[in-house]
This record gives sequence, structure tokens and C-alpha cells, in this order.
Amino acid sequence: MNTLKKLLLLSLLFTLFAEATPTQKEITNIINLAGKQRMLTQKMSKEALLIAKGINPKKNQEELKRTITLFDSTLNALLDGDSTLKLPKTEDKTIRKHIQVVQKLWREFKPFVSKIAKGNSNRTSLKAIEMGNMPLLSTMDSVVKMYEKKYASALKHDSASTINLAGKERMLSQKMTKELLLIAHNLESNSYMKSLEKGGVFFKNTLFELMQNKKVMSNPQTKEEIKEIKKLWDEYQYAIVNTELSKEGLRIFNKKEKEFIQKMTSKLISVATKIDKERYQNDLRTSAKEFETILNGLIKGDKKLGLVKTVDKKIQKELSTVKEYWTEYKEIILSIDVSDKGLNKAMQLNMPILKAMDRAVKLYELNGHQ
Repeated sequence: MNTLKKLLLLSLLFTLFAEATPTQKEITNIINLAGKQRMLTQKMSKEALLIAKGINPKKNQEELKRTITLFDSTLNALLDGDSTLKLPKTEDKTIRKHIQVVQKLWREFKPFVSKIAKGNSNRTSLKAIEMGNMPLLSTMDSVVKMYEKKYASALKHDSASTINLAGKERMLSQKMTKELLLIAHNLESNSYMKSLEKGGVFFKNTLFELMQNKKVMSNPQTKEEIKEIKKLWDEYQYAIVNTELSKEGLRIFNKKEKEFIQKMTSKLISVATKIDKERYQNDLRTSAKEFETILNGLIKGDKKLGLVKTVDKKIQKELSTVKEYWTEYKEIILSIDVSDKGLNKAMQLNMPILKAMDRAVKLYELNGHQ
């Protein structure tokens, strides 16, 4: 065999090897660990918020460092493979592209959680985490669904979908606690800061956008606050029109302008913060509903979700454990109890739920490739 033929043969063998479908065991591990990445986005956000809240800061700093390291190493492993994690390299170009988007979002997000892991909590880091955790979660979720779709036919029954949904429960357990902590922190809204900084017509557009928002204006208290801002805006416009174009007139107007802008900005941020809080409350209730629906589907079966009731006694035991913890945890979540007592109780319950659910996912993973 000449050199050219050898090279062609080696090239063919390499291509076949590179594009080979992973084993069933590898596939279930891929879906499990990719799904776990979703949970880690919420777990590290939760841990950062706990540190900033002063709840077991030293313990949570160490835990956050571990979570960051695990997310980082698993993300790289999903892309390039890792024998320790038993992950093959992802060859699918579309999935690789999406993982690279996650990597980009992670590079932007990581510095802020890393600062808090070192004990440097500040508003900038907290706002970056508040605003960045959901795009990171959403993109990672897309990756999981792509793996599930790609390998669904390679696994028996609906194992890929079941592992995905069971894994989603891990994420929701952390997401609910994160949302509870965001409400507890009552972080000042950044929603309209860019408009406010630009002032003028941008401020007007922001104000009128709120006034035309039926959902926002349906709240009587918020409606009154927006009316007050509109009144200030009208007074500000009147002052502009009636300013004398003399040196003294402009000096007086500049002073008045600063007072108007300060008042309007303060009131608008206050309204935006309340809107954010209501949104997180709604998100929290939605997460709780989704968690309970999936849990009941895993326990009893659910045709809509494509879940079949498991006959595995070990899985049944873990799901029953989750159900017991959830009964207590649900009360805190639905009542949105952000008191010290409520938050401490939530901290006591959310990790046992996560651990029991993680054990269940690993059992589903085992069943999926047997």
C-alpha cells in the first residue's frame, strides 16, 4: 500500500471515528451533565445572592467556588470531551455553535460571580448576575434540548425526554430559591437607566411606554406614581419653555433642571423596581407550578409531557422524598416568604430536594442505557 492510500485510509478511519454515534451510556451521561449545567447557572446565582445577603457567607463562598469550577470544566468537556467526566467530544456543528454561545455568555458572567465568591459583593456584580443568569440558563437549555432531539431515537422508550425533564427539576429547585432571594434583595431596577441617563426625549418615551402598558397601569398605586412623574415632566417642560435666555435665567433653570431630573429619576426607578419585583413574584409562581407538574408527571405519568410512570422502586423512593420536601418548600415559595425565618427554611429544604432529584436523574440515566 503506497503512502497516499495509507493517508486516505487513515483519514477515512479518523472521520468515521470522529462522527461515530456515542454509546447509549455516553448519551445518557451527556444529557444528564448538560442538564446539570442548567441547574448550576441557578445554583451559583443563588449562592452569590446568599453571600450578599450575609447568609452563611464563608460556607457559601466555598460552595460558589466549587460550583463555578464545575460549570467551567463541564462546559469545556461538553465541547471538547473529557475522559474523567466520561464525555465524548461534541461533533455536531449546530450544537457546538450553541455551546460556544454559552461560553461567550459565561465569559461575561463569570467575573461577577467570581468576585462575590472572594467576598467582594457590590451592586454592580449583583445586577450583572440578576441580568445575566437567565440568558445563560436559556441558552444552556437550548443545548440540552438539541442533545435530546439528536439522540432520542438511540435510547429506549422516551428516556432522553425523561432524563431531560427530571434534570430540569434540579434546575427549578435552585431557580425558585434564586427568585426568592432576588425579591428579598429588592435590587434597584436597571430597566430604564439607559433612557434616564440620555434624558430628554428618551425619558419621555420611557414614561409614555409605561403609561401605555395596561398591565402596569392596572395597579392603582403604580398608576398614581406614574401620574406624579407625568406631572413633574409637564412642569419640567413648562420651565424649559418659560426660561429667560439671559445668563441669570439660564443659571436659575440649570438649578431647577437638576432638581426635576433628580425627582423624576428617583420616582421612575422606584416604579421600575416595583415592576421588577412583581415580575419575579410571577416568575417564582410559574417555576413552582412547573416544578410540581413535572414532579407529578414523573410520579404518576403524564401524556402531555411524554412521561411514563416509573416502576423502578429506587426511583419511586427518591421521588417520594422530593415530594415530602416539596410539600414544605411549596408553602414558602407560594407565600413568597422572604423573612429571615422563611429564607432560612428555604435554605434547609432546597439542597435536600436537589440531592434527592439528582439521585433520581442518575437512576433514570442508568435505566436509559441498560
